[in-house]
Order: sequence, then C-alpha cells, then structure tokens
Amino acid sequence: MASISKIKKDLLRNAYFFCVAFFLWTLFFAFGIIDSESRAFSEEPAYDPHGRRDPLIPLVTLTAKASTGLAAVESIEDVTIEGVVYDPKAGSVVVVNGSVMKEGEESGNIKVLQIMSDGAWFSINGVRAYKPMYQGDTLKERAA
Repeated sequence: MASISKIKKDLLRNAYFFCVAFFLWTLFFAFGIIDSESRAFSEEPAYDPHGRRDPLIPLVTLTAKASTGLAAVESIEDVTIEGVVYDPKAGSVVVVNGSVMKEGEESGNIKVLQIMSDGAWFSINGVRAYKPMYQGDTLKERAA
C-alpha cells in the first residue's frame, strides 16, 4: 500500500508542477504578445508621398484658422461674408470669415452692428461699414 500512496503523492506533485508551469507559460505568452504589440505601435509609420500630399496630415489646423479668421481683420476688405440667416423675430446670424456671429457680437477688431437679408453692417476699429453678401451688390444699387 505504501507504493500506491507514493504514486498518488508523485502524481499530485507532478499535477501541481504542470499547473504552475502551464500558468507561467500562459502568463509569459500573454505578456509576449502585449510587448510585441507595444513595439509595433511605438515605431513611426513610414509614408513615402511620391510628390503627393500626405493624407494623414489635416488640411485645416487651429493655427491656420486663427491666422485667417477674425483676428486678422483690419478693414472691410478683409471681411468675407459666407452666409446670412436672416430672421428678425428669432435673431439673425452671419457667417464671417468662417465664424458665426450674432448682432451685437464682437470678436477682435470687428463688431456686428446690424444683419440684413443681403449683407451686414460692421464696426471695424471704430469705422462703420457695410459688406454685401455678394460682391456686385453696393449701397447705391440697394437704394435704387
């Protein structure tokens, strides 16, 4: 009978050793995969544009918008009206150089005084000026 109990002890010891070894192998295998993935993401991707634009670089950046937006406006010639939503009851808005502005709103050197259906009145550096939505439209044509 002593030999059967010794066999059971050896079998349990081997089973314990096998479980620990399997657990450690699984653990090292899992961390090996994680380590190889982290190395793959840490490498800078190489892109050869062959003279074309890199599609991963954005066309519009925050610095480009700030330099061409309302901060650079010095006169009425620098203002571009891109759209007007005329609603005298609920409040009109005008899209100026990519920025949506309401009547009375001020940004940098420009202040929206009045929004009309075909343009807007602005105060730029204290000078009041009208900018039509369409370039051919002038105050003389509007008065006629």
